[in-house]
Amino acid sequence: MHCIICLLLLAIAAKAEVKLPRLVSNGMVLQRDQNIHIWGWADVGEKISLTFKNKTYTTKASRDRRWAVNIEPQQAGGPFKMLINNIELQDLLIGDVWLCAGQSNMEAVMNRANIKENYGQIIKNSNYPLIRQFTVKKDMAFKPVQDVASDKGWVAVNPQTVLDFSAVAYFFAKDLYEKYKVPIGIINSSVGGTPAQSWVNSESLKHLPEYDKIAQKLKDTAEVSRILNAHLLKSTAWYKSIKEDDLGINEKWFLTTFHQEENWEEIQNLAQLNEKITMPKYGSMWFKTVVDVPEHLAGKAANISLGMMHTEDETYINGEKTGSINSGYTERNYAIRPGLLKAGKNTITIRLISPTTGIGFNPKNNYQLKFGNGSIPLDKPWKFRFGIETALLPRGNGLSLHSPTAYYYAMIKPLADYRIKGIVWYQGESNIPKPEEYQALLTSLIEGWRKDWQQADMPFLYVQLANYCRTPVEPTISNWALLREAQMKTLKIPHTAMVVIHDIGEKDDIHPRNKLDVGKRLALAAERLAYHENIVFSGPIYKTAKIQGDQVYVSFNHTGTGLKSSDGKLNTFEISADGKNFVAAQAKIAGKQVVVWNDTITKPVAVRYAWADSPDGANLYNNEGLPASSFKSN
Repeated sequence: MHCIICLLLLAIAAKAEVKLPRLVSNGMVLQRDQNIHIWGWADVGEKISLTFKNKTYTTKASRDRRWAVNIEPQQAGGPFKMLINNIELQDLLIGDVWLCAGQSNMEAVMNRANIKENYGQIIKNSNYPLIRQFTVKKDMAFKPVQDVASDKGWVAVNPQTVLDFSAVAYFFAKDLYEKYKVPIGIINSSVGGTPAQSWVNSESLKHLPEYDKIAQKLKDTAEVSRILNAHLLKSTAWYKSIKEDDLGINEKWFLTTFHQEENWEEIQNLAQLNEKITMPKYGSMWFKTVVDVPEHLAGKAANISLGMMHTEDETYINGEKTGSINSGYTERNYAIRPGLLKAGKNTITIRLISPTTGIGFNPKNNYQLKFGNGSIPLDKPWKFRFGIETALLPRGNGLSLHSPTAYYYAMIKPLADYRIKGIVWYQGESNIPKPEEYQALLTSLIEGWRKDWQQADMPFLYVQLANYCRTPVEPTISNWALLREAQMKTLKIPHTAMVVIHDIGEKDDIHPRNKLDVGKRLALAAERLAYHENIVFSGPIYKTAKIQGDQVYVSFNHTGTGLKSSDGKLNTFEISADGKNFVAAQAKIAGKQVVVWNDTITKPVAVRYAWADSPDGANLYNNEGLPASSFKSN
């Protein structure tokens, strides 16, 4: 009898179980001044009772086991509690919630080496319990799914937790919080290396048959399973070969001293590798150098600092493994045990293993041994040799990061029932190969997401591509400039704003360290678009070009209180007599216009500005200090 009663109680408890989406959890920030939508799942017909701020709301789970409650708009404040049947949620805030999405420059966290190094004091002072982030766990899906995943849920900012915050999103949120003094919630849904087509639904790809065909194919669960299994076999074979067929492993190159090496090539420093061999290369490659350690430092504990490498390394000193990291964004700083370093010559050996990104070194790396009271540079030549050269192993699990719709269904659509203030988008690098597609893709993304959130005028802020790559001496087609142009043209969609950053990137690093100014410029755009402040929030945006004789008069939107050059005469303006071939031009500011000319061209037909991958010297701003976007007049 006792067992029967227990079973009945368990059955009742199981029936009464209410499941909440991951977003609806302790510490969440709810959107102020809108109906608050709370939803979840339970058994069909199950009664749901939700109590919030001394008011109770009731409903029942429908036939699809889903239930929802709408709470009338609330003012900013907190912390509050919420009771949903027998589930109590604590430490809830009401404020403004922003979805921050995109690829690696949005994903880049404050703990990334070059970012952390840049903002040590800011990190130390990051005590903002009313700024919180919910990080969506990376996942793929090709059909609608019920919910997102998250490792930590909602997390408040302090000097430790801020290291896991998107740096751009944090600086954006910090500026808004300091201005409006209301809680700010960030939903960070971003994946490095992803193009725009992986963040839209299949309906948005009808105008791009190439992507639509793949999206339709991936709706077939059996096809997805076939791809996953095929990649698993390929991946297993690749790593088996790296382990068993690497000549360096078989001959134990990590044990051999520097002077014994034969059949090795030599470079003065590791940054010169791409000058010696044709890139990219995949497989494993070994590198050796020697460092002289004086008698008084021999045997002492130390660290070896090797900077960032593009893939996985194994590092050895005098034949002993001292460290290994599989990351392209983590500084190598390995501890050297006491007694390992000897007086005189010591051999440093690095094995790089590269399945997907190509073997390479960051040109900014500083290689050295560090002691308690000094350092020794690793400035001797390096020898290098392949252990095994192989074919590229496609990234991920066989379903490419570029698979159309891959992240929309897994990381965007399930969020759409959660009310938000607006969206911040930082992406575009992965669409560089086909910039002509980008305006249509970004337009579909904006319109599709607004439809998901049922808010046609939702503020949508996005970041234009930063400067990157060294500008060739000879004129060439610049896909970076073409994609920036596509981003600029997308501004025709109402309630959008674009942040220009081609003045604060790093042309030799696609992940520039300056995320503070990106966040600040995004916050300015939000203040105008979402908070309706009467402020200058954008740099000059091309409007028209009128030809008068041998000169072109260029007009702009967002000139603010006037135009200015950041340093002397205007640079990077070019002019054309045929609309195809451009030559350097002179330019001057005339009121709120720029006059452009070249003495050798009497009948100009077109003008362009900052038209390069990395538009070095571009210096047109408004008086408020915001840079002009690159443009081409026709």
